[in-house]
Amino acid sequence: GDRLVFSNGIVILAVLAALLIWVFDASTTALIQLYIIGVFVSFTLSQAGMVVHWTRLLTELDHDRPATMRRARAINAVGAVVTAVVLVIVLITKFTHGAWIVVLAMPTVFWVMTAIRRHYDRVDAELRPGPAGVTLPSRIHAVVLVSRLHTPTLRALAFARATRPRCAA
Repeated sequence: GDRLVFSNGIVILAVLAALLIWVFDASTTALIQLYIIGVFVSFTLSQAGMVVHWTRLLTELDHDRPATMRRARAINAVGAVVTAVVLVIVLITKFTHGAWIVVLAMPTVFWVMTAIRRHYDRVDAELRPGPAGVTLPSRIHAVVLVSRLHTPTLRALAFARATRPRCAA
């Protein structure tokens, strides 16, 4: 299951990369516009994330070096602002050269990933064992292979235990 999803993701990325190379006629000058936007978005987000990290650490008690943390937070805040300014400048100047693709692709990919996460959360909630327990079936011999403990697994274990109630699971 998980490895198949991982493999499919790699295949999809490879197909999209090949499509970009074909559309841009393998021109690194044209493709670099997409790369620049991605780099500066990641730099800006990582610097902003570090500001949040240092702020959280400063709000907790029992720190022996708050001055060092404040300095680190200030450095990361300056980095976030500088990379954000460069990102905006690059977006404005390179928008017509292909940067618009990234402007559309990033929110789309984020939306797809969020939808996938919501789906996994719903499936996990459905599979979570309830307080009621599981009804035991009639006596049939079975072997249960368990990879993760959830409601279908508990049902399968209950089924297997019903076949030989004196054996330990």
